[in-house]
Amino acid sequence: MKHPDRSDFDAAVTEAGVTVTFKPSNSIYSFYRLADTDDIARLGPVWLEGVRHPGASGDTNDYPSDEVLEMAQRIAKDVGVSVWLVQDQKEADRLTTVRPPPVVGDRGD
Repeated sequence: MKHPDRSDFDAAVTEAGVTVTFKPSNSIYSFYRLADTDDIARLGPVWLEGVRHPGASGDTNDYPSDEVLEMAQRIAKDVGVSVWLVQDQKEADRLTTVRPPPVVGDRGD
């Protein structure tokens, strides 16, 4: 029996979630991003939305499915959080940028 390695996975991040592909079987794990602070505290930043095993065997081949799922979830969390932290900070910076009040005469007053 083989054990999954980080190099066996590819990940794609969106604002809504993370898709992790297990390359040896082309299995696709879809995770959605949790936004509620209470959910994040209890469950972590991502939650499994679904799994698709497109191969004929319908599974993870010679790899233990629980190990593949565990690593896919860890990757989704790590990669997603790193991207979302930057996105969230940029959005917060954009929302908190305050323009100074106009000076009389700036607009032809």
